[in-house]
Amino acid sequence: MKIVGMEITPITLEWKKTIGESFGEVGKREDDVIIQLFTDDGVYGLGEGMTLGPFYGRESQGTVMALLAEHFWPKVLTDEDPFNIDLIHYKMDKTVSEGSFAKTAVDLALHDIVGKALNVPVCKLIGGSYADKIPLHWPIGIESPKVIGEDVQKGMKAGFKAIKMKIGGDEKRDVELVKAVREAAGPGIALVVDANQAYDIKTAIRVLREIEKYDVQRVEQPVHYRDLDGMALVRRSVGIPIGACESAVTQQDIIQIIKKDAADFLNFKVMRSGGFYPSKAIVQMATAAGIFCASSTMLGMGVELATDAHFAVSTIALAPAPYKFHGIATGILKLFNAVDSTGITKDVVDGTPRIAEGFLSVPTGPGLGITLNRDNLNFYLTKGKQPILLGKKP
Repeated sequence: MKIVGMEITPITLEWKKTIGESFGEVGKREDDVIIQLFTDDGVYGLGEGMTLGPFYGRESQGTVMALLAEHFWPKVLTDEDPFNIDLIHYKMDKTVSEGSFAKTAVDLALHDIVGKALNVPVCKLIGGSYADKIPLHWPIGIESPKVIGEDVQKGMKAGFKAIKMKIGGDEKRDVELVKAVREAAGPGIALVVDANQAYDIKTAIRVLREIEKYDVQRVEQPVHYRDLDGMALVRRSVGIPIGACESAVTQQDIIQIIKKDAADFLNFKVMRSGGFYPSKAIVQMATAAGIFCASSTMLGMGVELATDAHFAVSTIALAPAPYKFHGIATGILKLFNAVDSTGITKDVVDGTPRIAEGFLSVPTGPGLGITLNRDNLNFYLTKGKQPILLGKKP
């Protein structure tokens, strides 16, 4: 079996409800990339490269497409055996020093091909499965206390047992928002707070000391992602576990976090860390250093949902209770064509993992367990752009 073609499709999503974060609204327009890798045996694999824009992801739809078309296809993938995942990652790293979102798209498609060729789901290839579904966190953006209270109630009615909320930008308001969420949710709901790099060191310490009384389970990325010394100081100064998120993309990032003793946990994302292959190494590195791991999404489409589900159930270090106290911090999509809390209703794939009662089910079919829906893919095609076909479709 060898790779003979790749199709790269740029798509644009609009969400049913945008989410306010410290750096602005997320969801008004998000550019994504879907790829297909074709083999001479007729088996194809699906991949996705959602960056959430260059400020957050340090890449964009354009850079992902350029790396795939101009570098990875001609220099790495052409005529390669898709089972050679280690070799392909080595060649991608030798070709492009960063570009983890484009590498993710390739990695997912390779695993999808291998799973389909062997007739097993991806989770069986990368560690097995301890469960058939994973718990999700209900996402709360920066809103008024009244709106936040109503949104929390929607999540609780939908069966969610944990909340991940955004803060940042206004010290007094942020404390009030955490208070409003806790009051609306009650004492039995786990609460995770994400600042998305919003604070300087002293402000972060003040805010986090104030919100400790609201039983916050953990706080992600309170200071700038490059300031690991500052994050280490915040960590030593407060009682809430502090996590690296934007700071924790590559294996090299994890080494620096360990050296600086900068985090109690990692909130890493399979979709921005190069895919399944390097993400396994990231979790193992962190676990060996005594840093626990949580995972969350880049808020892409069904390819990502399937990816997160397969990775979570095959990685015991991410396990929820009764295996570990810390659960899976995977946010739920709120696309414009979604129906409340049940997920995507017009996905680019068929077989989208089901969301129900606050859990995401794991696909059971071969590979990622999903198949391309060409009509829906074309529906989301980015205005003014067209798919790029390299090589051939068998």
